[in-house]
Amino acid sequence: MSEELSLKIVGIEPGPETVNAQYLTIHTTRGPIPIILHAAPQPGRAALCISGAIGGFDGPANLYVRLGEAMPARGIGVARINYRHPNDFGECVLDTLAGLSFLKGYRYPRVAILGHSFGGAVAINAGTLTPTATGVVALSSQLGGAHVVADLAPKPLLLIHGTADTILSHQSSEMLFERAGEPKTLKLFAGAGHSLKELGDEMTGLVIDWLVANI
Repeated sequence: MSEELSLKIVGIEPGPETVNAQYLTIHTTRGPIPIILHAAPQPGRAALCISGAIGGFDGPANLYVRLGEAMPARGIGVARINYRHPNDFGECVLDTLAGLSFLKGYRYPRVAILGHSFGGAVAINAGTLTPTATGVVALSSQLGGAHVVADLAPKPLLLIHGTADTILSHQSSEMLFERAGEPKTLKLFAGAGHSLKELGDEMTGLVIDWLVANI
């Protein structure tokens, strides 16, 4: 990254705790990044969840919340970040890299990045930039910004898309699949839209199984 797109973490501020989550703020040289951490009993592996262009913590069909509830019991922590500047691709990549650095500092050296829509391309891009990222799940991903997908290999890639997506055609994921190296998996779901809300437990189970096998 060029110097004008550099970012450094300068501090971590703890926030409220709930039964299964810790709210924190990552303070950086470019502003604060809010994060929700669902810690595993033993650190080591984690999933970093990033949103689409409008920001947020929850992901499509509340997937990221579901993962935060389910994954720590399987030995995988979950971190959900919200962008400082949603829809600014370069800044969102920096936020993702900061999230990866944060997790590495918390003794999670192996992290899969999950991104939805705009965030799918952010996840793919960030996944090529650091060895901490060990794989990517791109949900209803856009093509723009994901031109580096071939550079992700040999890190595993899971692409999920609905054939009834009227915002970003499932052909986007098909094209990413064609350009990506192995290992790669493409799952198309008939009748599912951009938010993938039609899939419910099926998508959650698919992502959980992939994360357990690939982080």
